[in-house]
Amino acid sequence: MNFEHRKYVCNIRSSKEEIGKDVGIYCWWFKDNCVEALLKRISKDVDWKRLAGESLQHKNFNNVKYTALYVGIAAGQKKGILERFKWHIEQKHTVSNVTKGYLSTLRRTLSALMNFRLLKSSTEINCIAQEKLNKFMDENCVLEWNYYPKKSKKYLETIEDGIINSGYYPLNIQSNRQVTKDLRKKMSEMRKTICSAP
Repeated sequence: MNFEHRKYVCNIRSSKEEIGKDVGIYCWWFKDNCVEALLKRISKDVDWKRLAGESLQHKNFNNVKYTALYVGIAAGQKKGILERFKWHIEQKHTVSNVTKGYLSTLRRTLSALMNFRLLKSSTEINCIAQEKLNKFMDENCVLEWNYYPKKSKKYLETIEDGIINSGYYPLNIQSNRQVTKDLRKKMSEMRKTICSAP
């Protein structure tokens, strides 16, 4: 899929006024130099280099190679894409967000893959994890997106499903037929175990 808009995460964090409020579909791209390390944390038994060549989606941004690992939709929110980006990029790792499971799935997944521990009773530990994750995103991630004004959530989910199942997006778990059941289960377990009591 071709996306019309692109921004480095660090630039979105510093200039959100340039992001529109329509609903839409977005894709997270990660610098290649960190992709294999992230994916190896999911499973050491998968030949990620083969997948990187055959199934993962790649692009060059300013002569740096990136790999697409996650696709999402922004639907039903009052501020569409802008609200979804703020949720993924700026969400606080408060004890309440960690305990009640309110953290963005992507933030929880990346915290698990990078072994940034989240505790159900420690604001200090969670803030450290939050800062490390924000730094990682700022240094390694690019977001691309398309707006779909006035389109329903169901419409966006149909497009998202087509994107996810036409390539290989290993950080997408729900409705992802390209990732094996075992890997989906492992990712789900990793997300749960990253949040623990002290």
